[in-house]
Amino acid sequence: MSRQVMLVGDKDTGHGSCPPTAITSGSPTVQINGRAVARQGDPLAPHRKPKGSTHGRHIASGEPTCLVDGRPIALTGHPVNCGGSLVAGAGQGVTVGSV
Repeated sequence: MSRQVMLVGDKDTGHGSCPPTAITSGSPTVQINGRAVARQGDPLAPHRKPKGSTHGRHIASGEPTCLVDGRPIALTGHPVNCGGSLVAGAGQGVTVGSV
């Protein structure tokens, strides 16, 4: 099964009553169509529950067989540390995995 590569600007599913947010930072050396490739540990924009506190977020895991700058690349379906997972974005048709 192949999964799409995530890029800066792509979003996650959100969780509970917290809305989805976008990946805000990625690889300084690898881009697809001018957008940085996202990796394990890269941040997403903070979010908060209505009437709750704001909390930071990051990509919790990546594909261990495909490294970018020594870190696992982020693909659709990978989890975000506080809940939710990465969803298909603008990976421009670039996939990782078997077809």
